[in-house]
Amino acid sequence: MKKSYTAIIVIILIGLVVLVQSLFIVDETNTAIVTRFGEPIKTTQSPGLNFKVPFIDQVRKFEKRLLIFDAPPDSLLTSDKKRLVIDVYARGKIVDPLLFFKTTRNETLASSRAIDIISSELRREIASDLQAEIIKTSREQVMNKVKLEAEPKLREFGIQLIDVRIKRADFPDEIAESIYARMKAERKRKADKERAEAAEIDLTVRSEVDKEAAVIRAKADKEAKIIIGNAEAEAIKILSEAHSQNPEFYNFLRQLETYENSFSSGNSTIIIPENSNILDSFFGSNIISSAFPVAPTTD
Repeated sequence: MKKSYTAIIVIILIGLVVLVQSLFIVDETNTAIVTRFGEPIKTTQSPGLNFKVPFIDQVRKFEKRLLIFDAPPDSLLTSDKKRLVIDVYARGKIVDPLLFFKTTRNETLASSRAIDIISSELRREIASDLQAEIIKTSREQVMNKVKLEAEPKLREFGIQLIDVRIKRADFPDEIAESIYARMKAERKRKADKERAEAAEIDLTVRSEVDKEAAVIRAKADKEAKIIIGNAEAEAIKILSEAHSQNPEFYNFLRQLETYENSFSSGNSTIIIPENSNILDSFFGSNIISSAFPVAPTTD
């Protein structure tokens, strides 16, 4: 009984192994090719569960999605004998899995061949264009021409080329520094020119403003002096008219002011001649007698 149970278990295990080896799953993102002794016998693109002969058939799966063919940066010579470092990549799709399998066997080899073809066509196209045109204007045309030339060659491997893109087109390292230095010098020259022009404009504006300010100040000073002169002349005229009415009295007032100023300091010394009237010494007898009349004396 034990031997029969063991045999049954062994048979069941062998059946499970055979069943597992007979089944394979195709994902919606893959295409499967069933090979027998290395030769393809069936292609399956529909997702789901599929069958194969166990232990004899093998399954190879390939991407349905886009493949990226990323070429390394390469230094290429343009038609004007100048070099450009160009980094390019392409996108493609496996449209004929059977042809793809027969010609390349795997995606790694297919990517290598696609990069070689694209790089060759790119090198040929760059050699017919000028460096300045590639950098400024003709990059889109270059990509379209490379795609047009490379697409039929990739069709031979069952690959449809979707597009070709240039990621960058730079100057080689050995000349990039000199080019950048020249660009910096040119920008500096333009900046210095603009600064000089701005400084000239600033100086012109400032000189005009200073000139206008000086003219305004001169006019104001002139008008102020005229007003002051007219006022002084009017004051002198009024004073002169007032003095002309009684000149002797005006002289008397002036002498009184002089007398007051002489004694106001407190340190002044006045020497009066003997037997002289102090008012006569300062102001004169005529003014005294007219301002302060004295009664006659009798012997």
